Amino acid sequence: MKSRKELELLRSMSYSDLVKELKNVRKELFETKIKSTLTGEFKPHLLSDFRKKIARIKYLMHVKRSDMNEKK
Repeated sequence: MKSRKELELLRSMSYSDLVKELKNVRKELFETKIKSTLTGEFKPHLLSDFRKKIARIKYLMHVKRSDMNEKK
């Protein structure tokens, strides 16, 4: 259920908002990797969740970009 709500939220964002969100998620992924390396607390489900969210955002960016190109 969470991913459906998250996907709807991402779909409602504009292209520029998706770019910002992508940067934020990549930063969170990086920080999580660093934290797990330094503290030894490894939570593999977080890494896969971040990767999936990045893939969703990239897909929606591709769709919005192709829609913008078709309108021109």
